[in-house]
Amino acid sequence: MPSRDAQWIIGTILAAAVALSVQMAGLRTEQAEIRTDIRRMDDRLRAVEVEFGKVDQRLATLERLLLPAASPADN
Repeated sequence: MPSRDAQWIIGTILAAAVALSVQMAGLRTEQAEIRTDIRRMDDRLRAVEVEFGKVDQRLATLERLLLPAASPADN
């Protein structure tokens, strides 16, 4: 049987390994949550880009209708 000092060292190492394992599991969970948040943000940004494209298209249509065409003399 190992000495008391060796038993304490083994117990301490095992406890540290368990604590590290729990910490790593928590980090993996946080990483998954961050990845999900980034995907959601990416989806929202894509929706904004689509809507901005629609606004840009409407503005171009309004400009063609409301602004007079430049005459050749203006160039």
